[in-house]
Amino acid sequence: MKEQYHIFWEMMLVFASILIFRSVWLLLDIHLDSSYLIHLLLIGVVLAIPPLYVLNRHLNNKEDH
Repeated sequence: MKEQYHIFWEMMLVFASILIFRSVWLLLDIHLDSSYLIHLLLIGVVLAIPPLYVLNRHLNNKEDH
């Protein structure tokens, strides 16, 4: 995998992690009744899945060679 491609997926993972962390933090805050917090959490989880898949697949391919 090219380094730029790898960096792109790592940046996507960092961005998704920020959304997940922020939404969980806000869910635990006093604004529990706000509906947009659940949406942020779901968006973060959805954005985290592809980078995790691609990076793990790359790691598995690298170990095979």
